[in-house]
Amino acid sequence: MDKKYKDVIVGSVLAALSVIYLMLSFQIKLTNIDRIVGSRMFPQICGTIILVLSICLIIGGLQKAKKTESEKGREKRNYTRTVLVLGSYALYIFLMDKIGFTISSVIYLFSQMVVMGKWPASKKSMILYLVISASVSAAIYVTFNNVFMLILPKAGWF
Repeated sequence: MDKKYKDVIVGSVLAALSVIYLMLSFQIKLTNIDRIVGSRMFPQICGTIILVLSICLIIGGLQKAKKTESEKGREKRNYTRTVLVLGSYALYIFLMDKIGFTISSVIYLFSQMVVMGKWPASKKSMILYLVISASVSAAIYVTFNNVFMLILPKAGWF
């Protein structure tokens, strides 16, 4: 098999495994306390996410196989972005215990938008990124605290 179709092959295998995983997740027995959030919910969410991502991998692999040689120069820039994304994720995990969920999430989301956005970013875009990251982090915090009654990490100085 040609090397250019490796993403399609890996995506297909992942899609098949995720379908099996999803089917098996329906065999998890529910208890009396399982109403809204049951013991099946998390495995089903994970299986669905893996299935969607594997389909994206298949589509991306097919597009990559059709790519011409002149477009391969752009791939070098993607490596830099990948390193920056992984670095900001590592920083997010490190800062979670230090400064809490909300502030570290604002920093993480903002950094991801800057890294993945158009370069160079305008002041208007930066302000929009900041507003979006702050409002999404606040919405997630309120949802988890008030709806799901789950406590998210807080900073030691709060």
